[in-house]
Amino acid sequence: MPLLLNPLGADRFDDWLGATRERLIALRQDSGMFVGDDAAARVEEFLAELLAEGHETPTSLILEIDDDGSRLGTIWLAANNGVLFVVDLSFELAPTVAQRGALLDELQALARKQQVDRISMGVYASDSESRAFVERGGFEVASIQMLLEPLPTRESDSRVVVRPMTAERFTSFATASEAAFAEDLAASGRYSAEDAAVESHRQMELELPDGVASEGQELFIAEVDGVEVGVLWIGVRSRGGRPHGFILDIEIADDQRRKGYGRDVMHAAEREASRLGADSIGLHVFGFNTGAIQLYESLGYRRVEERFLLGV
Repeated sequence: MPLLLNPLGADRFDDWLGATRERLIALRQDSGMFVGDDAAARVEEFLAELLAEGHETPTSLILEIDDDGSRLGTIWLAANNGVLFVVDLSFELAPTVAQRGALLDELQALARKQQVDRISMGVYASDSESRAFVERGGFEVASIQMLLEPLPTRESDSRVVVRPMTAERFTSFATASEAAFAEDLAASGRYSAEDAAVESHRQMELELPDGVASEGQELFIAEVDGVEVGVLWIGVRSRGGRPHGFILDIEIADDQRRKGYGRDVMHAAEREASRLGADSIGLHVFGFNTGAIQLYESLGYRRVEERFLLGV
């Protein structure tokens, strides 16, 4: 018999939900993305949002993976904006290469049936089975969440100095930052150009409702000998009850690149995060930005979650 995906019965939903809750909490804790009770709180919010009506939530599809009468595990799916999202993939029995291939075939067939052209899947650092599935299935990295912990003490003779951004400079920064993020979202394959523009604007308004004076946001101009060479934007988050820095934007001016300023501004970000009381710092980078990924990894950042995409 071929591998089959069968809807999870209502009588099995509570058991599945309990196991999935524990799994998602453990993945977030083990990856280092969240610490202690933060992971449980975020997972509860996540489940409440995506399963607002429990087993009957119309936007979620929970399927049992069956191969010749043996239950291999479950897969939780959701579709939105032309993308089929694998919300969670959990194997109870270690799948063979053939079974992984058969599962991918079934997913692609389901995507075509729902008239979506991409499959998206997030993988936490400790989830070896999901990583094996995406890597052998031809998925490509669309984006990466990275973490540096603890903040290092570095010896630096950098010429770069960061200064608080003025309200006057903020206007042009916000316009450029929003446009650049929209372009990156579209280039990553996660959004159409139109949807990317909407999402970028939404996030900008969410993070910076009061412009340069927005609470929990630190914006800087990077200068060398009084000349602007780039910008830096750090959001102050909470992680494990302590401040956590998150780099929301870092840009080096086109005419100032290939001078080592990117590394210098990253060092400045570490110093500013430490000044704000943080002992960790994180960031998001798109998969196509290989130069930035190499820089961040050379500085000690590690991948805690990766988002993969596969065209159908």
